[in-house]
Amino acid sequence: MKPLKNIILISVAVIVCAFTTHERIYPETINWDTHFKGNPDPNSHFAAVTSTIWQYGYRSTIRGNNLQLDFNFLGGVDANKSWVKRERIRNKEASSRLLNHEQGHVYINFILLKKGEYILKNQSYTVANYKRLIDRTAKDISRFYNDMQERYDAETKHGSDLEAQKKWDAFFESELSQL
Repeated sequence: MKPLKNIILISVAVIVCAFTTHERIYPETINWDTHFKGNPDPNSHFAAVTSTIWQYGYRSTIRGNNLQLDFNFLGGVDANKSWVKRERIRNKEASSRLLNHEQGHVYINFILLKKGEYILKNQSYTVANYKRLIDRTAKDISRFYNDMQERYDAETKHGSDLEAQKKWDAFFESELSQL
């Protein structure tokens, strides 16, 4: 009787866990006052710059040929390096459009954080290759998303091409819904 009771309890626990909502992590929603504290570059022709951070670290434990890796990741906006030239913002609508464009940079960084975390955590490593493979993979991931940041600015003309911005906004919505 006791084994049957244990099986029922385990089954109930599995079902409850399967249907429990898991906490989703969302990218931060930026605003001019909180996220843009840096001094504007007077030589830049841009109205705003969003500086993002992506960092990873790991701790390795090796016992014989067994390797255990514990990763940690950090991402977000560096408010002290992000800036806005408020005098360049004509009205509320222009402010909203520009902030939306800058939010796109935050979305790209968040996608980098989540997909980079997945790739690094799920890659196969050996005692002989893990340091080199982690470093190379992280550089490749970072390069891919840095290129995406540049492509985003180029295609949207830094947010002034509204049709291109809408396409990127749809891309962000699609990508973020999968994370």
